[in-house]
Amino acid sequence: MNTNHFSVPLLDVGELLPFEVRKKKSLEQDFAEQERARDELVKFVNLLEKKMKQTMYYLGMDVIGEKSYERFLFEKGGFFEAMTESPVALNAHFTKQAQAKKFLKALQETLQKVLPKGPVGQLLIESLEVQTQDDTSLTVQKWNKMKNLM
Repeated sequence: MNTNHFSVPLLDVGELLPFEVRKKKSLEQDFAEQERARDELVKFVNLLEKKMKQTMYYLGMDVIGEKSYERFLFEKGGFFEAMTESPVALNAHFTKQAQAKKFLKALQETLQKVLPKGPVGQLLIESLEVQTQDDTSLTVQKWNKMKNLM
């Protein structure tokens, strides 16, 4: 079976998103920070859901290594995950390009409301795009280029 795969990735290297979990000095402060970040993520997902005009279902959280992943399922196909530790990474996956494009537009509109105004936030928004399975695969050529940069 051959299935198409479309994704919309975002890596917040500028640490602009409000739901980034920042490490604190004490365990008590860490818990409060995680709760604050989760509340901000809920606000973000609720706004994204309105922009998508589609219900998103919470699938749960996984901890892999030291990173937490919050996952959501779209009512009309696809899923969305957010890694909330710095740098925040968002990734949405779809089998239909139309769904991926709809998500991209909704994500950009959501980010316009959530990110601080300025050139860095606008650059992040404008850099987003729908990628295909061919765009996201790591080839030997891409690996060699990356390796040579180090």
